[in-house]
Order: sequence, then structure tokens, then C-alpha cells
Amino acid sequence: MNKKFLIVILRFHGDVLLTKPMIDNIKLNVPDSEIDLLVYKGTGSILEHEINVSEIIEIDTASKKNIFKRIKKEINLWKKLYSKNYDYAFFLTTQWRVVPISWALGKAMKAAVDDKKRRKNLWIKSFSTIFPEALENHIVQRNLVALESLGLKVFTENLALDPSYLDLEYKTLKETYLFLKEENSYCVIHPTSRREKKLWDKEKFGQLINLLLEKGVSVVVTSGPDSHEIDYVDEILRKAGIVDKKVLNLAGKTSLLGLAALIKGSQFFIGLDSVASHIAASVDKDSITLFGPSNPVNWKPWSDKARIIAQEDLRYIEVKDVMSLVDEMPVE
Repeated sequence: MNKKFLIVILRFHGDVLLTKPMIDNIKLNVPDSEIDLLVYKGTGSILEHEINVSEIIEIDTASKKNIFKRIKKEINLWKKLYSKNYDYAFFLTTQWRVVPISWALGKAMKAAVDDKKRRKNLWIKSFSTIFPEALENHIVQRNLVALESLGLKVFTENLALDPSYLDLEYKTLKETYLFLKEENSYCVIHPTSRREKKLWDKEKFGQLINLLLEKGVSVVVTSGPDSHEIDYVDEILRKAGIVDKKVLNLAGKTSLLGLAALIKGSQFFIGLDSVASHIAASVDKDSITLFGPSNPVNWKPWSDKARIIAQEDLRYIEVKDVMSLVDEMPVE
């Protein structure tokens, strides 16, 4: 009889992507296993075509909608999870909301991440074991410790996405945008983040793009689908007076898999501490990531090809700091 696993990761797109080594290791431990993810709506799309993922179960974030409707939805979720008869579950986030989810899983072996704010009997007794938070380790390493806490072995730390779907995505993009057909090489710049404290100066991004163009590097600029991110990119390009045909503005025009395909086909990637930088690591691409308030020990891209510049206040990062790392990039 095959074993069933559930990974609960109620955070953002990048956090979901960083569960990929967990998923692959579960499959290496139990080849006929079924592995489901429980995520916030829209955050699991980067893994939707991964062969080792059986089902991505999506739920809404906490909202101000009618409380009775919310309770009804939550009860339906518990019923669904109970009916799946999971053998193992891993809880990688510490909202109180996951406690009744754990109860709904019945006799499954359940591991939850430690949190000093949750060291109460209700939390501790709702799971089979508690594994340590990241501390001075990367989130990928913390997630793999979760596996070991329930007796599974770690065989790989690889974050790589399945390249076959990325190749199909890239083929479609090349058919849509002549820029990608005509240019032999380009870099991808993803200058946006949903958190304002993670944003670099628009003017500096504009200067950076112009310097890359002067070096003969073509540029593809991307962002998430939100209108404020698209407007942010438009303002960067407008303020910098960038009308060069060697810049392709794809802000808001790609899916996460499309973004992964673009980065995979590029010379290198430059971005902020966001899902895009983790995607660059997942496609084994040289990258430069600008870090602000987040701890790069925990959150830097999981790749030997990742270069980071970290300042608690991003205003202290200068364009020349980034260009010095660009000069280290391998040229194909």
C-alpha cells in the first residue's frame, strides 16, 4: 500500500518552491508515495507540473469575509484532508490555523516547525514531533530536517525544476516575442517585490540597465502580475529614458513557469529577495540578488551560482557594486 504525504506551506511563492528538495527526497525514500501540498491560492503554480507532486490543494488566506462562510470552508477542508488518509504530514508554517488541520489528519505522523511564540501545550501536543526553526541554516536545510524528524533520509538537496515544461514555455515565448528569436543572449532583471522594504531605488535600476546596454548586454525586464509592479517597471524605464530595442519589457506578462523559462534561457539574472531569485537557482542560472531586511543566511538563493549583496537598508547598495559582480559573470 502506498504512503501518503502532506506538506503544509502557507506562505508565499518562494517558500513553496523551496519545498522541492523535500518532495524529491520523499519520493526517493518511498518511490510509490503520493505527495500533496496545501498552499495559499496561486502560490503553488511553480510546482504544478512536477511529476512528484500528486495534488496541490489551495486555500484562501484569512479574510474579512462572513465568518460563517469561512468556518464552512474550513470544515470542508478538514473533511477533505481527513478523507485522504495521510500517513505523514509536515507543517512548515506556524499559524494557529494549522492546529485543527493537524487534528483533521487523525493518526498521521505529523511534524511541525518550532516557534518560540507557539511553545504551548496546545501547539506541541497537536503534532507528533517539533523540529527546529532555521536559525543559522537555510530554509531548504530546515525543511530537510523536517523529513529526518519523522525518520526519512535525505539523499539530495537539489532544487532543480523539471526542464521539459520550461523548454515548452520558452518555445512559446520565442514564438510570441521576436526579441527572443533575434537576440543571441540577454539578462533578466526582476526589480519588484511585494514588500516595499525589499525594493531598490528605481533610478539605480535604470542606471544599471543603461550600463548593461552600454556593455552590449540585452535586457528582459519582468515583474509579477499586480498593476503596481507593472507600473513600477514602467516608471524605471521611463525615468531612465530607456527606449532601446535591446530592452524587452515583459512586466506582468509571464506566468511563474514562463519566468523560469526566460531565466533559464538567459545569460544571467539580477533581482531582489523574491521568488524570481529562487527560480534562478532552480534553473541553475548565475544570479545577483540584492538583499535588504531579510536574513540572507536563511533566504539566499539555494545555488553555488548565486551572488548576493546584502545591506539592511538597500539605499546603501550602489550601481557599481552590482556592475562589479556583472563583470564576474561567465560569457557564453
